[in-house]
Amino acid sequence: MKQRLLLFDTILDGHHPEYLIHLIGYYSSRPEVDVIVATGASFQEEFTKRQKAEQLVWGDNIQFYSIPEHLIVKGNILLRSLREWNLMLAIAKETQANQAVLMYMDYFPVGAIMGNKAAIPVAGISFRPPREIQGPFDFVKHKMWQSMLASGQISRVFSLVHSAVAVLNALAGERRALPLADPVIQLPVRASQIADFRLKHAIPNDKKVYLNFGQLDQRKGIEGFLLACKQLSPAELNQICLLLAGPIEPAYQAHIESLLGELPDLEVIKLFDHLHYPTIELCFEVADVVLVTYQGHMGMSSVLIRAALAGKPVIGTSMGTIGATIDAYQLGFSIDPSNALEFAQALTGKLKTNAALQSEFVRQNSVEAFVLTIAQGIESLS
Repeated sequence: MKQRLLLFDTILDGHHPEYLIHLIGYYSSRPEVDVIVATGASFQEEFTKRQKAEQLVWGDNIQFYSIPEHLIVKGNILLRSLREWNLMLAIAKETQANQAVLMYMDYFPVGAIMGNKAAIPVAGISFRPPREIQGPFDFVKHKMWQSMLASGQISRVFSLVHSAVAVLNALAGERRALPLADPVIQLPVRASQIADFRLKHAIPNDKKVYLNFGQLDQRKGIEGFLLACKQLSPAELNQICLLLAGPIEPAYQAHIESLLGELPDLEVIKLFDHLHYPTIELCFEVADVVLVTYQGHMGMSSVLIRAALAGKPVIGTSMGTIGATIDAYQLGFSIDPSNALEFAQALTGKLKTNAALQSEFVRQNSVEAFVLTIAQGIESLS
């Protein structure tokens, strides 16, 4: 029987479009597998917009299934888990898929436990899997995931948090979880593009540029950076520039603008928009230091990988996977971003990286490693 693979995702920000694009590229060269991409209508528009600039491919074996907006649950996570699990199974039946991958499976414990019975193998990518129990929330999460894995509804888990693989396999009672690369590609840019980008956005050559990149929200540690800047002398503050690059909600933008008003001497470049190639690459090229100072985030960040690809040092949170990765691969400073004095010392300290370890980190998080882990992981279920 020909493999018909359903990729199901109702989230279209952050990593999600990239992951879908990587898998579409891989399977576009494998005509023996039919792929159904079930997601919101804007994804195909986004793919088409980026296709030429990024040499994206969409093979004849790739079918797009547009999920109507009213079927995508907002708000209540328990309702979303149940309804979208059943929706995924309904689409699988309608499209005659014989395997499915939940591109964000962390929503689905309730759905897998209480929802309709899966007639096909279902795998999933986990961004926030359960880890060692440290409190009541962790205990409840362990029990939920243990029940989901015991239900037989989930055949394979691909964990972006590598340290959680052992926990997941213990909960499953067998080797069902695999570590998954967090893939990033770097497309080439010319020196003239970098020069034009600097000129267009008035990015200084004589200051250290700190880049805070991605979905700019409360998690990203912008407030911590600004509090650290208040610890600096006027001369030290005059030596730095903050580059904020990525989409931002209006209410949060107003909050950040208010805080920036308290630091009139800090030079700030604002690129508040959804960014694509070559702007993404140019942001990392002009940066001297990349900030990965997430608040309360225990998982991985592709920003860390983009920084390594560009050969740039990072200042990042010491918590969770980000902190462990910075230390293991000597990517820069790992700090407590809520400690303004420690953050300020990192801003004025001498950052060093280990080029060999940086390259190894990039290799381990290649697109090839990502797609092959998923392809081989689900093929072994057939």
